[in-house]
Amino acid sequence: MRAGFFAVFFASAVVLVSAAPFPFLQGPAAKAHHQAQADHHLRQAEVHLNHAETHDNHANAATANGNHQAAAHHIAQYNHHIQQFDHHTAEHERHQALADAHPNYPQPHRRNIDELD
Repeated sequence: MRAGFFAVFFASAVVLVSAAPFPFLQGPAAKAHHQAQADHHLRQAEVHLNHAETHDNHANAATANGNHQAAAHHIAQYNHHIQQFDHHTAEHERHQALADAHPNYPQPHRRNIDELD
């Protein structure tokens, strides 16, 4: 009996929570959010590009030393980081376009009490 009650209670709570509105950012908050996301993805793309270059160097060194197993590993890691670089670059461009699409609202001028006279 209790288990059935809690199952029904939990199911109804899930329905209510899923119907809750998602907060929608607008104006300067949306611009700031998308700019922060664009900056994050740009940093991640740079990190992955650096890792890819490192793995490429290690793969070349391993090939020169005749260690083909290590070279294959580094080539696979290079390919992975290049894929991640492409992903983060695309996400950066998408978020940057969204940030640029939001208008720059001027900051409201806050008056000093002395200006009101």
